Amino acid sequence: MIGSLEGTLAQRGGDSLILDVHGVGYLVTIGPRTMAELPAAGERIRLYTYTYVREDALGLFGFRSQEELTFFKLLLSVKGIGPKAALAILSRAELRVLKRAVLQEDAALLATVPGIGPKTAARVVLELKGKLKEEIFPEEVRVTAGGGPDPVAQALTVLTGLGYTPAEAKEAVRKATSGNGGHHSVEQLVTVALKGLDRG
Repeated sequence: MIGSLEGTLAQRGGDSLILDVHGVGYLVTIGPRTMAELPAAGERIRLYTYTYVREDALGLFGFRSQEELTFFKLLLSVKGIGPKAALAILSRAELRVLKRAVLQEDAALLATVPGIGPKTAARVVLELKGKLKEEIFPEEVRVTAGGGPDPVAQALTVLTGLGYTPAEAKEAVRKATSGNGGHHSVEQLVTVALKGLDRG
C-alpha cells in the first residue's frame, strides 16, 4: 500500500496527474477541488494516497490532506459507494461542510452530487453519522458524566473544527447551554448549536 507520495508534478489531465517521484511517474486520480489547489507543473507536491485494488483494476487516489483521505475511506465503507463516487462527494463541497451535512442528517446536499441519488445520499448519512460522531467525540465514549474535559470547551473545539469562527461558536454554545439545567453532553451541545447557527 502507498500511503503518500511526494515529488514533482509532471503533468495534469482532466481528473488525474502524473507525479514524478525519483524518476517514477505515478498516475494519481484526484477530484476537481484538489486539481484547483495544485501548483503549476514542475512544482513539488505531497499527496496522501489510497490504493484501490480490484481483480481488473489498480488505481491510486490522491488528496491534499490526511483528513480528506480519512473521509474518503469512510465513504468507501458505505455500501454502493466506490472510489469515483466517493471522490465526487468529496468534490461537492469543503470537507467541513460535508461533515456538517452528515451530522445534521442533510442528505439533500449529498443528493446533488452527480450519480448519487436520494436513496444513496440517505444511506451515506445513515451509515456515516455514527462513525463521524466517534471520530469527532472520541472522549465522550470513554469519559463518564461528571468527570473529564469540559463539554463546553470540547463543543467549541468541534464547532471551530467545522469551520465556524470562535465568536460564532461561542455564541451558539452559549445559547445551547441554556435549558436542561445546563447539563449537556458535547454531542447535545454541538447538535443544538448547529441548528442555531443554521437558522442564523
